[in-house]
Amino acid sequence: MQHPITHNWQTWFSLYGTDITCIFSSKDYGLTHAVRQMFVVELRSGCLVDGDRAKAFIADLQTLDGSELIDPLPQKDLETLAMQICRQLNSDRNPL
Repeated sequence: MQHPITHNWQTWFSLYGTDITCIFSSKDYGLTHAVRQMFVVELRSGCLVDGDRAKAFIADLQTLDGSELIDPLPQKDLETLAMQICRQLNSDRNPL
C-alpha cells in the first residue's frame, strides 16, 4: 500500500488480521513488490517460524538499497487496512 503522507510504498504483514506490521518501505513500487514476494517465499518455506531468523530477515530488508524509514499509517488508514485484511481472510476461508 502507498503511505498517504510520504507516498512511499509499504509492505504490510498480518497474522489473522491482527498485529498488522509494516516490514518494508520504499519509493520504488517494484522493489516493494519484490520484497513482498521474498517474504512470501520465506513464510511458505517455514523459515520465519524461528523468531531469531525472522528478526534477521526483517532487519536485512532494512539494509536493501532503496529502503526508506518505515512511517506508521494514520489510524484511519490502519483501520482500513485491517478491514481489507479481514475481508481477504474471509474470502480465503470461504472460496466460491
